[in-house]
Amino acid sequence: MKKTLLILGFILVFIAAFIWSLPDSIDDDLSKLGNGKKSVVFVYDLNRVVSNQQTIEINKAKEQTEEEVNFLVARMGYPATDDFQRNYKAESAELLFFDETGALFERRFALVNAESLLSVLLITD
Repeated sequence: MKKTLLILGFILVFIAAFIWSLPDSIDDDLSKLGNGKKSVVFVYDLNRVVSNQQTIEINKAKEQTEEEVNFLVARMGYPATDDFQRNYKAESAELLFFDETGALFERRFALVNAESLLSVLLITD
């Protein structure tokens, strides 16, 4: 009985540690483009390892600019993402940078570290 409880405890700790290590979710409301804030849209592809790494870098940048920048994600395989990709000719694992009016001004492919994300956003000030 004690051994079972001990194993169950380890499993629960492992699950909690796994959940804790997941990156924070990123907003997927693409209607926020052009709302008076700069925006970064990441075209997230579940099948590419770099997508998870990029979300970690986005979350690092997000901590420093939460109120000033919309960090958004367009997930591959969703109708809204298909329209977005078609309109902007966006590709999997690409980051698109928009100004306050919603005009596209920069594109980069992942992996872009947090410092580079911030520097691209500051260049247009």
